[in-house]
Amino acid sequence: MGAGRPPKKGLSYHRSDIDYYEDFKIIDLLNKYGPLGQTIYDVIVKMVYRSGYYLEIPLDNLALSVTRTIGNKWIRNKDLVLQVVQYCADIGLFDDALLQQSVITSAGIQKRYSLVTVRNKVNKEKYWLLNEESGEPLLNAPKNSISAPKNVISVTEIQNTDAEIPTNKRKEKDIYDIAFQPEELEAAFQMYLLVRKHSYGEILPEQVRALREDLMNQSSDWNERLAIVKKATAGGWKSFYKLKKEPQKDSKGKMKKEEGKKNSFNNFQGRDYDMNSLEKQLIEK
Repeated sequence: MGAGRPPKKGLSYHRSDIDYYEDFKIIDLLNKYGPLGQTIYDVIVKMVYRSGYYLEIPLDNLALSVTRTIGNKWIRNKDLVLQVVQYCADIGLFDDALLQQSVITSAGIQKRYSLVTVRNKVNKEKYWLLNEESGEPLLNAPKNSISAPKNVISVTEIQNTDAEIPTNKRKEKDIYDIAFQPEELEAAFQMYLLVRKHSYGEILPEQVRALREDLMNQSSDWNERLAIVKKATAGGWKSFYKLKKEPQKDSKGKMKKEEGKKNSFNNFQGRDYDMNSLEKQLIEK
């Protein structure tokens, strides 16, 4: 008997959570680029799944392909596509390090791919971002061989139990449900949650977990994470963003001025917070 058919790498279907538009990363993308930005992201994700769990493509070619799919009527300049792609990497929808190598993928994309192809013996070594046992993004964990789960889920079952999957996933306990170390970072994170709640309302446990995951993906150094959290707290931000590089100094130790750069926030007044009240809430909590 001859060798069997090689496992199909690309997908013909992928699930979409009903709370997709409640994902704070999608909310940020919509706030920044509107429905067109979200459509660009969605088209690229489907391109990725069509080829597997990652897409190797020069970014200029990617921009042309997306423009051709959506239409020149809506995208007048391919630079818009490149801006959206980079912004998606900045907020964690794509992996930024791999994007610099012209590879489109992310931990979230790979989680959904892994769930659908649980029965397929697809080689998942190249550009794989997840720990094969826990299914969570790799930090410093070594790669172990993947073990087949006891309850195998087919594509048909995923379609029929779409609403139940997020509930089951919430029962899992992993690194994103554990308090940060050292305690100073966790205290700063809790203060950020209070400020965010004060500005935007109640925060679901899933959102807190997503914020922890996002912060861990921003940096591996806890001092830098602490600085990111403090800056997000002071600015009343809804999400975390990487710190910008410090301005260069001249030979006399003075900061070099950046010509032509204007502050786009001059006409806006920042939010005021009663930090004593927020700290009191944190202590009581």
